[in-house]
Amino acid sequence: MINKLPPFKYLITFDAAARLGNFSKAAEELSLTQSAISQQLLKLEEWMGQRLFFRHGKGVGLTAAGELLHETVKDSLEKLASGLMRIEPYKNKASVIIACPADFAHGWLTPQLGLLKLTYPNIEVWLMTEKEVREIDRIDVDLIISRRPIYNANIECVALFEDYTIAICGSQIAQRIQHHSYPKILESAPILLLESEPVWYSKSLGDDIKNLRITRGATIDDSRLLLEAVIRELGIGFVSHALAFQALKDGQVKRLSQIPEEPRSRLWLMRSNLEPRTPFSNIVFNWMKQLATMPTSV
Repeated sequence: MINKLPPFKYLITFDAAARLGNFSKAAEELSLTQSAISQQLLKLEEWMGQRLFFRHGKGVGLTAAGELLHETVKDSLEKLASGLMRIEPYKNKASVIIACPADFAHGWLTPQLGLLKLTYPNIEVWLMTEKEVREIDRIDVDLIISRRPIYNANIECVALFEDYTIAICGSQIAQRIQHHSYPKILESAPILLLESEPVWYSKSLGDDIKNLRITRGATIDDSRLLLEAVIRELGIGFVSHALAFQALKDGQVKRLSQIPEEPRSRLWLMRSNLEPRTPFSNIVFNWMKQLATMPTSV
């Protein structure tokens, strides 16, 4: 595969010339002579069997083949730069890489990081929320928070806290409907739904739900956007307590205690029993255990 690719330095030179539209500026950016730039680009054109540039006034433009190549080279260099950036924390012994659900990171963990930085100002925390991680290899991840515990001889798994689905609304709506009883309160404001979760209150109400005039205000595929919609007074939302934790604490939303909460899977905190990549793995593990008082704090 590598033999089918042109020399990497040619691609770097090509990207600079294509971006800047000028060989002299490319030479200045790369600390090369203009002659070296021209020679490398000539060799790249020979390797490609295509003209990549045409003269345009005092600068250069891209041919159709050049535009296609630059799109590919640009994307590849951006991916390479992104990958190299992701490797950075592995070299930093004052870092910790945490994989956790997005709602937990948004509502509970991120707002607490300021407290951690007060004690350890040099710590670098990396949060991974895009996909669920099921293995701690001490290279790609140091700690895992998940609603699915990992039972493994090499992993310590402790319960962090119980979580619930709760009903919340903005302070203005709460002031208007706070004395309404359940289930009639569901008629008092539009209902905001999360696309991935069932309308659990309809199950508990059974046939009685047919007698309610419920207005569906929005269906949203991201729980963090749903929380934002609630904060902006768009209706009643049903979210995890973990997600709503800081918004409740800050008074941005109000909990509607008339509407029954629904148990969710417990959140678990996990670390490897083997030698950690960094001592901050164990420091943050113990710090989170001490802070995990969420069920009774708001």
